[in-house]
Amino acid sequence: MITAPVSIAIAAAVALTVPVPAPAPAPQGMEATSTSDPGRQTLAPRDGWASFDGGTTGGANAAPDDVHEVSTRDELAAAVAGNKPKIVYVKADINANTASDGTPITCQDYAANGYSLDAYLAAFDPSHWNGKASGPLEDARKASSANQQKQIRMDVGANTTIIGLGNVQLTGFTVNIDQVDNVIVRNLRISDAYDCFPGWNGETWKTEWDNLVVSGSTHVWLDHLTLDDGATADAEQPRYFGEPFLRHDGLLDVVRQADLVTVSWSRMVGHDKSLLWGNGDGATGDRGKLRVTLHHNELVDLEQRAPRVRFGQAHVYNNVYRVTSPGRYQYSWGVGVESSIIARNNTFELAEGISPDRILRDFGGTGIDEEGTWVNGRHISVLDAYNSANPGQMLAPEVSGSPGPHLPIEPAPAARERVERDAGSGLRS
Repeated sequence: MITAPVSIAIAAAVALTVPVPAPAPAPQGMEATSTSDPGRQTLAPRDGWASFDGGTTGGANAAPDDVHEVSTRDELAAAVAGNKPKIVYVKADINANTASDGTPITCQDYAANGYSLDAYLAAFDPSHWNGKASGPLEDARKASSANQQKQIRMDVGANTTIIGLGNVQLTGFTVNIDQVDNVIVRNLRISDAYDCFPGWNGETWKTEWDNLVVSGSTHVWLDHLTLDDGATADAEQPRYFGEPFLRHDGLLDVVRQADLVTVSWSRMVGHDKSLLWGNGDGATGDRGKLRVTLHHNELVDLEQRAPRVRFGQAHVYNNVYRVTSPGRYQYSWGVGVESSIIARNNTFELAEGISPDRILRDFGGTGIDEEGTWVNGRHISVLDAYNSANPGQMLAPEVSGSPGPHLPIEPAPAARERVERDAGSGLRS
């Protein structure tokens, strides 16, 4: 339970970090809040898809006994569990790969049934093994991976607000928002969801863990986060069987009929398979779901999927994209099967050698509704650039979906200045 003096200090500190939109007329079923306690702040009316159909309040109605401060992995896991309204203040850096007594847990500690990377590489070398890994050693890898999952996956219950105090970092976690409703996560750096046990599928290495995943959940607000790979750069990993031995999967995935999500004022940095919204071309149950708003975020050196969308309705506005590595960049907006991406007033700063047409890639979609994009200081139609470069695979300028509720959309240059100043986690003066 947090005492009154501590609550006041928390409010003062986090207010520097997490600007809250000015209250607007509240839709039916949700009242705007003006509390200075950030743990009890709710998503403003019309602030993206998560404000739709009742809004997102997280743990704002938590009883005093359901307000927690945490500084260890076990405290955090216990505090976020269950579906009662609750507020969880993270007050210190926490590493998921840490035992209850504070001892670091290594990949070797998770290994089960005789698994070792050397043995795995020897067993499934394509020079004498064809196809996907299978058999006792693959079973041992899966058992080892399951051991890691038990330690690093943080399952968040419904009606939860998780908020960092100051500049705090969660390292090695997969923050898992699965089959629940009404969750807020704010002001945290979530870093390096490192997979100890990538698996060989016969063609590439497959990793398991996302920094943050929203699966089958509704009314989720993700705000003022920093998502990155921390000390583990996939570009620096070795190659085995001729393929990169990647350690990370997604940065922020929205999948399996998740719906009504707002991602705002966050910073996402240096990742390959970044924002996957809809995880299968055949996942037709996602129709009418996967409604996500992405606004006022800074996306730096994301190699692909920023986002890649299947079936969903994505409103992408007032974001800033920076790409400094031409050799690694693939695309930003992936137009997937039955997707509806509405992009407004975004800014791209592309390194020399990256042409605007590369911002888009078609993965079986039909169109994208894109306006107001600025590329390297000029107003450019990215769709026109893409269609000119791909006359045999042109995309239409309209989509069937809706942008949903949203706050006022700024001109791209004005939004860029605010994003540079305010996006991401951590205190600002």
